[in-house]
Amino acid sequence: MISENVKKRWKGIAMVLSVCLLLSATVSVAAQSADMESDMLQEAQLQPPKEQRFTQTGSKKGLQFGESLDDAIDLGIKHCLFNVYITEFMDASGNRLEYDYNGKTYAFNLDAFERWGSLFSQLQDAGINLSVEFLLPWVDGQTDLIHPAARTPSATHNYYAWNVSAPEDAERYAALFSCIAQEFNGKNGLGYIYNYLIGNEVNAYSQWHYTGSDSLKENADLYADTFEIVYTAVKKQCTDAQVSICLEHSWNTNIPGRVHSAKSFLDAFAAARLEKYGSPDFTISYHAYSEPLTDAAFWNNSEDRVKDSVNSPCITMKNIEQLTKYVKAKYGTKTRIMLTEQGFSSHGADGQMKQAAAIAYAYYKAEYNDMIDCMIFRCQADAPGEIAHDGLYMGLWTQGMGSMKMSHDVFKYMDTPQGDAYTAVCRQYLGVQDWSQLIADYDAKHFAQ
Repeated sequence: MISENVKKRWKGIAMVLSVCLLLSATVSVAAQSADMESDMLQEAQLQPPKEQRFTQTGSKKGLQFGESLDDAIDLGIKHCLFNVYITEFMDASGNRLEYDYNGKTYAFNLDAFERWGSLFSQLQDAGINLSVEFLLPWVDGQTDLIHPAARTPSATHNYYAWNVSAPEDAERYAALFSCIAQEFNGKNGLGYIYNYLIGNEVNAYSQWHYTGSDSLKENADLYADTFEIVYTAVKKQCTDAQVSICLEHSWNTNIPGRVHSAKSFLDAFAAARLEKYGSPDFTISYHAYSEPLTDAAFWNNSEDRVKDSVNSPCITMKNIEQLTKYVKAKYGTKTRIMLTEQGFSSHGADGQMKQAAAIAYAYYKAEYNDMIDCMIFRCQADAPGEIAHDGLYMGLWTQGMGSMKMSHDVFKYMDTPQGDAYTAVCRQYLGVQDWSQLIADYDAKHFAQ
């Protein structure tokens, strides 16, 4: 248990904290330079303890943001995602949080819990369901956290597989996530993490989850072991929390030395999880980016790369039904899908119009798909790193919250009773009079309340 002096410190309702350096979300395999950040200098006050659990909302709309919490709340989002480095919590060189787990005392970073808790508590108070993607970067002095075969520093390896190779290493990760789940459980004034994503785009085993191996079986087995450690620790503290495998959009595309196809990795992971741990329980966090990433008009994605078939090389928002049909048939309706990262760039001719249409169209496809629980877009404002590295302008605002784009109000109102009016220009751009011409189950009355 956490020491009583630490508990008292966390539960003081007059404490004022600053939220700094909130990490911007990573984009798909070819999309973003490593280690991008966006600053959010926001004073925050911890609120009195309050229990709140995830409940299905009238909207699946979500956003990754790092500039303005007030704007995010005004946009009416019900879901959000933040990236968090494991190394932040494991660094016990500053203020220490001592946590007893299985008869051993572990030291974690108290400041990291307080810093993230000051933000997460505000999200909870605003009724926004929180997903957190836990990432392991290379940090000198903490390389013991990395899987032994992956301890090779490189600019091409943005994040690394976790070291769960020995019992004491696995136990350390179990202790950390038991502590995280206990403190971010919605009852301690630190907010509630609803969805735990274990790594980013883990089928991309070189760039986004470096393992040191090209073997599908080795990588799937390692990930199944890691997933089980986190799953067990989290579920003991928060039985209704979700634990997710995170995949990118290369559904049937293998890239030697870089990427296992998402489908092959999902199936190998699920088989290993069932065989080794007897559990079929997992949630899928999928990144339904366009193919190519720069093409906001996903409905025009290449017929060669994006097919109306489960054998499609890629699954984007154009053919997202192929993913949900496959998962429903093979893993059942209880295996939920969360679209936790996808965005559309406003660059090029009629770029802002195209972006707004893409956001509304993609959102309605997700909203009326009964296998999808949320759709989280990136990002709030154009990210400098994405502009410089890939020429992508995915924000609802220009860089630095400079000016509001056409997509901002479309995004804000598309899940409200005013949605039909605010998305009329999108329908006109797409050449339809009514969304039901594109989405069979669309019903404007869905958002009447």
